[in-house]
Amino acid sequence: MPEKVHIKINGAETILDGNQTILHTLTDSSIDVPNVCYHPSLGPIETCDTCLVSVNGELVRSCSTKIKDGDVIDTVGRDVKEAQVMAMDKILYNHELYCTVCDYNNGTCEIHNTVKEMKVNHQSVPFDQKPYEVDRTNPFYRYDPDQCILCGRCVEACQDVQVTETLTIDWEAKRPRVIWDDNVPINESSCVSCGHCST
Repeated sequence: MPEKVHIKINGAETILDGNQTILHTLTDSSIDVPNVCYHPSLGPIETCDTCLVSVNGELVRSCSTKIKDGDVIDTVGRDVKEAQVMAMDKILYNHELYCTVCDYNNGTCEIHNTVKEMKVNHQSVPFDQKPYEVDRTNPFYRYDPDQCILCGRCVEACQDVQVTETLTIDWEAKRPRVIWDDNVPINESSCVSCGHCST
């Protein structure tokens, strides 16, 4: 039986099962916290920082931080909201806020939905187009660097689910991007087109 922990969330005391993440705890408690890179089947990737909350006065990633007895969690404080917006600003540097060409321009885009929930109405950091061509060499999917926010989901799925280790993010590049093997076109890589890249 899971250990019970006493915690306080936004001023309200509660008793919950321990050994779970703060994001899981908050979601189960119907408290919305923005999160873009987290996916239940992949676990915490810790790239977007939109899920930051305050725990005992310190900003932490709720997707990977486990709750502990006595924790005081704040999801609504000014410092929390400012940190979340700053994290979203970094994402929007890689993705235009009002994008009309995206495959997910149909109400299912997590970025746009999260922006709406956060009430972000403009980009304080302007989108900057990346100096890369769209890779359309694979018959099942394409890679558009200007729609990529570098969340790492595709890399995580490739390395830990499919276990081919084809994808990585070239963080050394002036404008980082996802690359296939040693930066070759998708159709020349070891990609097996498993479908997880759209995760």
